[in-house]
Amino acid sequence: MPGGAGGKALLIGCLPLLLLSGCLATLTVAVLPGGSCTPTTSVAVKEGDLPTGPIGKAGWGGEQLVNAAIIMNVAADMGLSLRDQTIGVMTAMGESSLRVIDHGDSAGPDSRGLFQQRDNGAWGSYEDRMDPARSARMFFEQLEKVDGRDDMEPTLAAHEVQRNADPYHYAPYWEDASDVVEALSGVATDMIPVNAQQCADLGSGGDPRISEDCAPVSNGIHVSACRAYAALVAEFGQFWDPLGGVGCYDPRHWDNGRGDHPVGQACDYHVSRPGTYPSQAMDARAIEVVQWIMAHHEVLDVKYIIYDEHIWNPSRDPYGPWEEVKRDHLSAAAAGVVAAHVDHIHLSTGPWHNYKGR
Repeated sequence: MPGGAGGKALLIGCLPLLLLSGCLATLTVAVLPGGSCTPTTSVAVKEGDLPTGPIGKAGWGGEQLVNAAIIMNVAADMGLSLRDQTIGVMTAMGESSLRVIDHGDSAGPDSRGLFQQRDNGAWGSYEDRMDPARSARMFFEQLEKVDGRDDMEPTLAAHEVQRNADPYHYAPYWEDASDVVEALSGVATDMIPVNAQQCADLGSGGDPRISEDCAPVSNGIHVSACRAYAALVAEFGQFWDPLGGVGCYDPRHWDNGRGDHPVGQACDYHVSRPGTYPSQAMDARAIEVVQWIMAHHEVLDVKYIIYDEHIWNPSRDPYGPWEEVKRDHLSAAAAGVVAAHVDHIHLSTGPWHNYKGR
């Protein structure tokens, strides 16, 4: 509990990559004046359109998810990151089980609200502590002051604010907090890395890091596709939907082996489950990825990119913002979500061959 009088004794597991269709969130990246850049991914949740649960191992639902959404929206309004939002939800789970409780405990009988903030002059009035939005803002105002919090374990960052007796008290809640944030936002909590790419005009980002380390997709893959895959992973991490994954080599006997997949020169990076529409946030993320590929098409040996019913070919199309230079390809209404490449980014690389691709 905050105020330095914690008494609760309670490893951070791998973050699950749950991604729901039916997006509830919007994604923004803040670029500050003067050329400096703070990579900030804010996820705002529609509080009137929430899942009912249960979510996570503990089965969070109902008013708990409403309070989680409030916490997330306060952080989004403050321009904080998705990680900060998850830390806030984790902390409230550990303090109050995401309920606005009107009692403390033996270690802090004057603690109140979602974050069990104490009546010691540092946490506003009783009304402030019992108001989910105000108490969340007070928590995040203190979290902002924690130097190097992005490099700290989440439980230790929370501890700097809460001053619990056990600095690892919140660690068991991190995985469930990630599940809840992902379910409310439609954004996987480890899917948005902080890197230079997020701060550059037209997604130019850092220069591609070329290697041939493409073991997960190496079967039958052409060296150009391998290098492009490795560069994308180095720049963005696992940006694709885990249920869709990445597909490269495919003999496509049903299509007489046409296109770039049968020669290993194409990879499909799914941004939603196959056959489904991506969330708004994941679509925005996909466009960031596409823009970065376009910016580095020469070093990545790009033949063409297809995404969301549109195509871009550097040999005949101008370079610029994707929305301005993309050309019509196939419509989902006529061809379906998969054939129209609505659910995945198709990247073809390397030399042209007898078949000119899909």
